[in-house]
Amino acid sequence: MTDDLGLPGRRELPPEVLDNLRMSLREGMGKPERRRWPIAVAAAAVVLVLAGALVTTVLIREPDRQGPVVANPDFSLDRPKAAEAMNRCWAAIEKKGRTADFPARDEWVPQFTTTPTWTSITVVAVRAGDKTFFCETTSITVTVSDPNASPPYAAGTRTAALLMTRAGTVAGVADPGWDKMELFGRTADSTASSEVRLFRNGNLFVEVARSKPSTTTYSVGPYTGESDDALTDAPHVLPPAPEPVVTEIDRVPPAVPIRDTPAGEFFKTCVAGASEPLPDEDAYELGTLLEGDDVKVVTARLGDRVAVCQGGLGYRDGTSEYYRVFEDLTAERPPVRKLSTETLGAAEQGGTGNAQTPFIGVVPRTATTVKLDFGAGKKVDAAVTEGTFAVWRPELPGAMDPNAQVGVVVLDAAGKTLHEGTLALY
Repeated sequence: MTDDLGLPGRRELPPEVLDNLRMSLREGMGKPERRRWPIAVAAAAVVLVLAGALVTTVLIREPDRQGPVVANPDFSLDRPKAAEAMNRCWAAIEKKGRTADFPARDEWVPQFTTTPTWTSITVVAVRAGDKTFFCETTSITVTVSDPNASPPYAAGTRTAALLMTRAGTVAGVADPGWDKMELFGRTADSTASSEVRLFRNGNLFVEVARSKPSTTTYSVGPYTGESDDALTDAPHVLPPAPEPVVTEIDRVPPAVPIRDTPAGEFFKTCVAGASEPLPDEDAYELGTLLEGDDVKVVTARLGDRVAVCQGGLGYRDGTSEYYRVFEDLTAERPPVRKLSTETLGAAEQGGTGNAQTPFIGVVPRTATTVKLDFGAGKKVDAAVTEGTFAVWRPELPGAMDPNAQVGVVVLDAAGKTLHEGTLALY
């Protein structure tokens, strides 16, 4: 619902705008790039932590004639979310004219749901007769795997990805001989390893990763609990998943956010160039644009979800453009808070040492100005856009104090103080 997203009122969108949205959604849905990677991990590689699923015990009921089946304690089934997601997926299948490829909707039995708290993604593992498939929804999109596609097994295993999505979902079936699975991913400059638990009734798995499958090389193997920083413990290259039957924007934003501004143009370039996914990127309202030496930073907001995208030629070594997306993954989201980001152009990143560090935060939408006091006489006034602010952190004398604080005063258009307090400097 639009109220939940904090979006403006509904209005009809021109057909060409809808076409652009759908084309944007399908970009990056191609098969992942496959590269040869050296065994040694580059020093600049960043280890990312893949998000796991909520774990509780749940009783899953198949159709009455089959009786109840007890699921793994590592999986949960949120029935209301499963029903909503499956209804949206079925509606998209109907709209696409692909109902003949699926069992009837009333035969769908949800096995488990994966609903990370830090994102809008819901993934439902579905069984219907002898068919198994996956239904992914976000705030505005639906994606459904092909129940009739032959699983592209990793060589020497019975493990296959059945769905890979632009939002980061990797779902499929694992080798029945594995108790748990390791999913190892490499992007151009980072690695990620995750212990993936398996749903015993079919050896199904779902992982919501923090990198785009289209720019990630995956490998899999049985999870051993051991790791070697120089070697992957997942020796079997995971082939790309079959193309989904449906990838559709089914909940069109009531008003398409403006993208023909300097902030909008950079946002599009940045999100497209980053290896991290940003689900529902087409619905984000743009916040503050911060410009530096060959780098830019932009904030964006969708309801209570906030993201930062930053990059440019000066991010690292000054020879190639580089981009990153930082989502606000915190469970608690107070009305005034600092957002995580990264120094651009730091020497440890291979840069020239001309480091530029953004200081970015979230404030109430009614705010217009944020007064920041960094100490040592360093005071900065920041303008507010869509409830976000961004400034370059000034150089401060002395050694870095990990407990240092920044004084914060938040004002509205009438000069009324909405908040006064501190935020962590680092």
